[in-house]
Amino acid sequence: MTSMHIKVLLVHESIRARPDMYLGAGDSNRQAAVLLRQTIESVATAGNRSDRMPVALRIWPGPVFELSCPWENASFERVDYRGSSLSVIDRQMMTLFAGSSPSWGLLGAHGLILNALSSRLFLQTSNGEIRREAMYSRGGIISPMQDSSKAPANGSRIVFELDPLFFDEEARAHSHSESVIGELLSLFPWLTVSQRAAEVSAGDPW
Repeated sequence: MTSMHIKVLLVHESIRARPDMYLGAGDSNRQAAVLLRQTIESVATAGNRSDRMPVALRIWPGPVFELSCPWENASFERVDYRGSSLSVIDRQMMTLFAGSSPSWGLLGAHGLILNALSSRLFLQTSNGEIRREAMYSRGGIISPMQDSSKAPANGSRIVFELDPLFFDEEARAHSHSESVIGELLSLFPWLTVSQRAAEVSAGDPW
């Protein structure tokens, strides 16, 4: 093998190429369920809390997952990122941190993993005074963090859709099956499920 045969992958590409490094070994059914579980737990432990914040889960057809929690400690500070000025949150969603904790804590280091494996990811958050929102996809940014009149005045909201290019139909169906949701409810007493996909006849969380 020579240097011409070596391909340097972007971080989100490496996550998609080796998901077992981040989600554990197993088939796509298991990895879809693990991704959901890790995301819910990451949201509940924002800011390295010793306790757990309550998290509300709504499931829409697709499936599309919607998580809401009372976290409102977002930093909207802007930082340099590869020659551009981005919010701390935007940088977090494209960077895999190792070692020290990042300065933004809603999704922690898991933010990029979720972004890399989601076809769409909508984030709304506040710092108690300012409300902002952003849209991400497959490790990149569709719309950077900007002011929003629709974001929750108190708390945060995450909406994401597992990438059908990565998770097949069976894996996406498994991720919101009764067995997976039942296991989540038994693991996390602070989690509530207010809506399942089968219960929805209309509406759009985006």
